[in-house]
Formats: sequence, structure tokens, C-alpha cells
Amino acid sequence: MGSRVSGVVAFVLLLVVVVLTAWEQQPHGYRDTAAPTGEFSAERALGTVRDIAARPHPMGTAEHDRVRDRLAAQLRELGLDTDIRSGVGRWPGPPEGDSTNLGRTADIVARWPGTAATGTVYLVAHYDSVPNAPGANDDGVGVAAIVESIRALRASGERPRNDVVVLLTDGEEAGLLGAEAFAASGAADPRGGVAINLEARGAGGLPVLWRLTHPDGESIRVFAAVPHPNTDSLSTTLGGQQSTSGSDFTALEPTGLRVMDWAFTGRTAYYHNPFDDLDHVDPAVVQQYGDNTLAAAREFAARDLRTGSDASDSAYTSLPFGVLLVLPLWLIVVLAVVTVLLAGWVAWRMRRTGEVSYGRVFGAAATAVLSVPITIGAAYGVWQAITLIRPEYRELFVDPYRPQWYGAAILMVCVAVLAGWYALSRRWFGAPATAAGVLVAVALIGAVVTALTPPGAVLVVVAAFAAALGAALTFAVPDRWRLPVLTLFLLPAAVLLGVTAYPGLQAGLAGAYQLTAPVVAVLGLLFTLTLTHTWPQRRGVLVPATAVVVTVALAAVGLAVDRFDDRHPMTVRLSYALDADHQVAQWISPLEPNRWTRDFVSSTAPSGAFEGVVPDAVASGPAPVVQWPAPTVDVLSDRTESDHRALRLRLRSVRGAQSLQLRYPDGVTGLRVAGRDITPVPPHGFTFCAPPADGIDVELTVTPGPLSVRIGDNVWLGDAGVADTPPDGFYWQNGLAGVFTTITL
Repeated sequence: MGSRVSGVVAFVLLLVVVVLTAWEQQPHGYRDTAAPTGEFSAERALGTVRDIAARPHPMGTAEHDRVRDRLAAQLRELGLDTDIRSGVGRWPGPPEGDSTNLGRTADIVARWPGTAATGTVYLVAHYDSVPNAPGANDDGVGVAAIVESIRALRASGERPRNDVVVLLTDGEEAGLLGAEAFAASGAADPRGGVAINLEARGAGGLPVLWRLTHPDGESIRVFAAVPHPNTDSLSTTLGGQQSTSGSDFTALEPTGLRVMDWAFTGRTAYYHNPFDDLDHVDPAVVQQYGDNTLAAAREFAARDLRTGSDASDSAYTSLPFGVLLVLPLWLIVVLAVVTVLLAGWVAWRMRRTGEVSYGRVFGAAATAVLSVPITIGAAYGVWQAITLIRPEYRELFVDPYRPQWYGAAILMVCVAVLAGWYALSRRWFGAPATAAGVLVAVALIGAVVTALTPPGAVLVVVAAFAAALGAALTFAVPDRWRLPVLTLFLLPAAVLLGVTAYPGLQAGLAGAYQLTAPVVAVLGLLFTLTLTHTWPQRRGVLVPATAVVVTVALAAVGLAVDRFDDRHPMTVRLSYALDADHQVAQWISPLEPNRWTRDFVSSTAPSGAFEGVVPDAVASGPAPVVQWPAPTVDVLSDRTESDHRALRLRLRSVRGAQSLQLRYPDGVTGLRVAGRDITPVPPHGFTFCAPPADGIDVELTVTPGPLSVRIGDNVWLGDAGVADTPPDGFYWQNGLAGVFTTITL
């Protein structure tokens, strides 16, 4: 074949490798109930999901208590010493805004004693749901994966060396309350150990390890041995920086345990959705999740957990067929330096033959680097344009129901930018200088990322080193072998692009400019090395122009096929608030009116007594008054000394609401709620979830003088009966129906 055709073949081959790699990583197939008892069976695990995710079961409801008791009984049937540990939990970080969440929790703790324990292996998932979703995926699959893994371990006749504890936490959805209560109680094994936290943010996709405590070397060595080690150190580095991300990891990390956060994030439209039910659970995802859970539990249960505390961080990335490439950080540094030297040597050799000048190589490299932020901006712009056309997407937590066409549009706009840069670079600097510039640019990007965060550089450095080595070797082989050799050494870039780009898209279109576009931009630059003799000599601009047209067409198809209906409902963010003192009510929304809420609210922020009832509210409107009784406040004691006043109150919801809220002004210096000291004191109040019927005791230390407080209670709007649910929508979990009163003490 001529160089023109063979270059196209090489480029297409790389794209095929990308697609096949992405496909191979996705979950496929599952075991039914005929599987051997010592193996994980997704179909058996789905029985647990069916038991606990028939209906929503947020904390403070009768359905929540049923699920709790059912799971505790199931763990006892498996032979584990099982307790339900009550406590008071709080949001584990600084208050978000001017108040914080607290709640009465009931964690399920089931212990399997080890034969010679060196620590404890905690298998963690939360069993509560949000009020608007059955929670089949979030977190029924996580709970079921743990229960089925324990059943398989028990059936195999194994005796763990270390203690194994199933920790099914309560109140995760309300603010990580159960995990925080467990951690604050000091119940974690003082010898240390490891906690595997299983989560979900969707209804499918790749189960990944996305965050873990550091140093991570020992944890990664174990994770590398599971059947599907889906992770990379770039993702876990970015995940570790998201210290406020809402999972029990945040509450458990301070215990000193080595914590690993696992989750799957595909089909995110079903996250916290009424259709997060058994029908929308993917058995193949459950199988892959369960295989990993069982393998990791077995390995951690057998090894000495005292080792690894002095281990260092590693650089790692997934490869096809269940392989995790793990490299020491010093090797990443060495490869980054060698790659820069190889790229420089290639440019020097090309200059010696008269193909390029250093100025042209520098120009091509500089513009190649510039193409990366432009690609990121273009990907961001595509999604912003889509939400401008379809404004109801702004209310989505992550993705629409049919995101595939939009995802393809984002990938295509990345291609359009790269093709546009390549066409301009060839015209400005020539094809040989453009090729040399690509190597130099990607090598320098890898070096910079290595200097900033060596674990996060693994994808770029490995791909760039292989490409630079392949380019250098082309000078040592006959002409006809140059393209095959180069293509062979570009395969790592294709594989790494396949294992990262599609999972990044699955994590959410709104974040694709952060997760997918940078990887496509940097690794995609290397693919252009096959096009040196292939790119059309005339009218090369038609390639990026065509990519732009295809981008628009793909987005248009997405807009045409994605619709909200009764099986694919839209998110409605609306709350109802009743001022019991003045018998006035308002609808309140944190978003501008849309095609449904405009019948309730206008673009006027709530004011007066309703100000601050819903954080960051921007819309409000008059609402009918419902005859709900206001919560009550009893003063149990009131002592004033020279510099402070100590109040002891009892707050109670007369109507049996799911949460109580107390708001107070500046000047509160001490706070104790339901027997627990709350330090630091939230600036202006708290919400207490699942209060007992007889109320909660609150102790306040304030400056002397009158104190005006606002007491409220809330239920989820969908349960309140004050507004019909739209036929193609559902009320979001934070849509509350509350009544409040203001009292001067």
C-alpha cells in the first residue's frame, strides 16, 4: 500500500483499538443462581436488592425500619454477630453554609471474628435511600454485593485471619450521619485495618476505584489482584482532592483506616430518581462489582494488615483483560525525563536531515499545547449550548436519559479542534515539523504534570514515552517499516485512551470537559503522527469542517430523541413553607421558573420571614395555607450568669415530621443536641433528621438577653399532599414541605 492509504489504515487501526478497549472494560455477563455456592452470583445478590428497594426508605420512616430489620436478620442468618448501634451523627466536615445536618442513626454492624486478627476489614455501604427513590442502585447494589460476598465466603468454608465487619451505615443521604456516628464513637478497630466503601451514582457503567487514602501502595497491590481493577492514579488523585464529595469515605478517613471508595457512575439520569428500581439494575454491573468485592475481602482478610502503613504512593492505570499496570513514582519521573530527551533527539535528527527547523518545531509544539485548552473549552461549550437550547437540563443532577448522542457530539468536537489545529500547523510549519512538534508538546505536557503530581502523570507519560521511543526507532529501520513500527508504539496511547475516555463520559456530560476532553486532546495529538503522508494536500480544511458539521448533527439528534415523559421524568425543584405565626405560605425554588414551576413561582427571591428557609432560593410565589400545627418548644431550664445564658430546650414535631430545624442569630457559643456536643458551633442553626416522637433536647449557650429563634419541621414535598406531582417530573430530594414558627426566649 502507498503511504497515503497505509497512513489511513494505521489511524483507523488505532481508533479500532480505542473502541475495542472501551468495550472490553465494560461489564458483560453475570452468574445466575446455579453458580457454585462459593462464587459470587449477581442473580442471588439481586434478591437482596429486591428485598430492600421495593420503596423509598429514607431515615425516619417505617420502610427504613423494615429494611434495617430485614438486613440485620439476613446477616444473623449468615452466622455473623449482628448489632444495631444507635447514635447521633453529624455532617463530618465544616458546616455547609450557615447550618449543618444532624440525625438519629441506626448502623448495622455484623462481625465475623478472625483466627489471628491483625486488624479489621470493613465492608461498608449505606442502606438508607433518598425520599424520592427506592435506592436499588444507590445503594442497594452496594449492600447486596457485601451480603452476597459474605455468603460466598461462608459457603466456601474459609476462616478469615482478620476480623471482617459488615458496616451498613444509616443516614448517608442526609449527610453521612451514620458513618460519622460510627467514627465518632471510637468503634473503629484501634489496631487499624481497611474499609471498602461501595457506592453508586447511577444505574450502570464501570465499577471503579475512584478515591482512596494515602499512601496507597499497599491498597493498590491488593486491588491489582481483583478480577476487574478499574482505576488510574490520575482519577484517584483528582478524587482525593474532592474532600467534600458526599460518600462515607469522608467520615471514615479520620479513623486511621485505609479507606477505598468504589462506585459505578453510568446512566446517571437514574441517580436519586423514582426509577432507581430493580428494573434499572444491570446484573452485569452487579457481577463485576461483586467479583471485586469478594476478591478484595478475601485478600485483605488473609494478609497482615499491619504492613503497608509505610508504603509509598504508586502510579497505576487499568489495561484490558483485568490488568492493572502499577509503576513506582520514581519510574514515572525517569520516563518523563527520557521522553523529553527522546522527543528532542527526534527533532534534532529531523533538523540534521533538513526536514525541519527548530523554530518550526517550536511553533508546532506551542500551538499543539494551546490546542488542549481549546479542546477543553469546546467540549464545555457544546454542553452549555445544549443546555441553552434545552434549559430543563440545568436542573439535572448529571445527565439526561439518552446521553449517547450528546457524548458523541462532545467527542466529535474534540476531533474537530484537533483536526483544525493539525490543518493549520501543517500549513504554517509543514508536516514534518508538525510531527516533531507533537512529540515535543506531549513530552513537555507529561513533564509538567509529573512535576505537579507524579501519580497523575501516568497516562500521559506512558503514552508519550512509547510514542517517542517508536519515533526514534523509525530512524533505525527501512522506510517501509517506519509506519508499522510507529503504529505499534502508538498502541499504548490507543489503549489508554480507550480505558479512560468512555468512563469519563459515563461519569457525566457536564464534567466531560474535565474528565474526557483533556485525555482526548493530549493522547489524540499522538494519533496525528500517522497522518504525516495521509492528510489531503488540498482542501484539508474540509476535515475539521466536516467534524464541526457532524458535531452539530449529533447534538441535534440528541435533542430530537431525548424527551421527558412518565418513564423518564424531569427533576422539579420546589418547596412549600408555611409561616404558622401569620398563616401565610409560599412556594420557593432554588432555580429560576421552568415550564412546570412557573405556575407556582416567579423570579422573586423570598423575603421577610421566608428568607433563608430554602438556601440560595431565587424564586417564590404565594401558596395555599394548610392547617399544619407548628413544632413546639418547651423550656426545660434557663440559667443566666454574668457573661452567658444557658438554655435547655425540647423541640418536638407535633405532626411527626421527618426532620426538625432550629435557626438562631449570631451569639451562640455552645451547642449540644440530643446529648452530643456540636463543635464547632454552626453559625446559624441545624437540621435534625429522624427525630424521635417525644422530641430532641437542645442546649444552647448564648450571650445574655432575649433570643429569637425559628423552629421548623419538614417532610418531603412528594409525601405532603400539597401539590400534584407532574406527569413527566418528580420532586427532588431537597424539595420540602415545612411549617415554622418564630419564638423569643
